[in-house]
Amino acid sequence: MVESSEITIVSSTNEDFMPHLATLFLSLLQTKQENTIINFYVIDDHISLQSKEQLNRMVNEYDASISYLQIDTLEFDDMVESDRIPTTAYFRIAIPNFLKSTDVKRAIYLDCDIIALEDIEQIWSVDLGDNLLAAVEDAGFHQRLDAMEIDAESNTYFNSGMMIIDIDKWRKEKISEQVFKFALENQDELRFHDQDALNAILHDRWLVLHPKWNAQAYILTNEQEHPTKIGEVEYAEARNAPALVHFSGHIKPWHKESDHPYRDAYLKIRNQTPFPIEGELESGQRD
Repeated sequence: MVESSEITIVSSTNEDFMPHLATLFLSLLQTKQENTIINFYVIDDHISLQSKEQLNRMVNEYDASISYLQIDTLEFDDMVESDRIPTTAYFRIAIPNFLKSTDVKRAIYLDCDIIALEDIEQIWSVDLGDNLLAAVEDAGFHQRLDAMEIDAESNTYFNSGMMIIDIDKWRKEKISEQVFKFALENQDELRFHDQDALNAILHDRWLVLHPKWNAQAYILTNEQEHPTKIGEVEYAEARNAPALVHFSGHIKPWHKESDHPYRDAYLKIRNQTPFPIEGELESGQRD
C-alpha cells in the first residue's frame, strides 16, 4: 500500500478573483499524485456562499479538503494599496496567525494568478534549515534591497507570490507583527507594498528556490536578463519547463490583450472549473 501524504495550501481571494482561485486549485489537483491529500485554506474576503459551494463541489471531487478563514479586515485598513496590488495582498503577511488554531506546521502560500504544471509535492518537504521560508527571486528587481537601503548580507529579493512558510518559527518570532510595523512606518517607500515589507524583515532568512517554482512573466517572456550566468541558465530552464506559472504583471491571461506564452494553458484549466469564461475576455487596459 502506498502511503499518503498531506500538503497545506493557503491562498486569499475576494469574490472577483474566485474564478482564478478555482483555476489554481484545479491545476494543483490535476497535477498531484493520486495518494496525495491537499488541504486548502482560503482567506475569505467577502466570498459569496454560492461561489463557495461551487468551489467546494469541485475540490470534493478530488478527495481534498477546503476551509475558509475569516478575517478582521479593519487591521489592514491603513495599508497602502494600488490598482494592481489590493489590500487582500497583505493577508499573506498574517497567514500563520490565521492558522493558529490548526495543527499546521508548514504551508505553501500561492497567489491566485498562478497555475501548476507539475506536482507541487516536489517542493513540499524542502529542508528550510534555519530559514523561515523558501521562495523564488523576483525577476527584474535584483537591486531592490539596495534601493530600499536595507542592510543585508545578500541583496537577493524574493517574490511573495509563492512562499513555503515555517508556521511555528514565523509565529514564535512574531514576523507578522514586524512586517506590519515596517509597512505602516514606511508607506511612502513601499513600491511593491507587502512584498517590500516582507523582504525588509526576512532578508537573509529565506531559502532560494529554482525559478521554475515561480516562473514569473518577465522570465517566461524573456523580457529580463538575470545579472549572473547561473541565473540566466536557470531562467532558460524555467522557460523550458516551468512548474508553477505566475501571471505576474498588470495584463493577465483572462485579458484580451494578453500574449503570455501560457495563456492557453490557463484558459484550458479555467474552462474546466465551475467558473468558465463566458462571452468576450475582459480588457486589462487602464482607463
